[in-house]
Amino acid sequence: MNVLKHMETLFLVAALAVVGTTYASAESYKAQVRADSLVSSDSGKMAVVKVTAKRIAPATKFA
Repeated sequence: MNVLKHMETLFLVAALAVVGTTYASAESYKAQVRADSLVSSDSGKMAVVKVTAKRIAPATKFA
């Protein structure tokens, strides 16, 4: 019965714990992303895509 009286306090403590751990892990993730963006992945070759298609006749564009 004592737990039911303090349910709001328990919820707030749990929520603060989750927010704290999320914030701490987000900071380490930001640092990892910054470190990864400094690494260059220059392989020397770039993929080229050529798209070809027939032109649509003007009569069928508005039909």
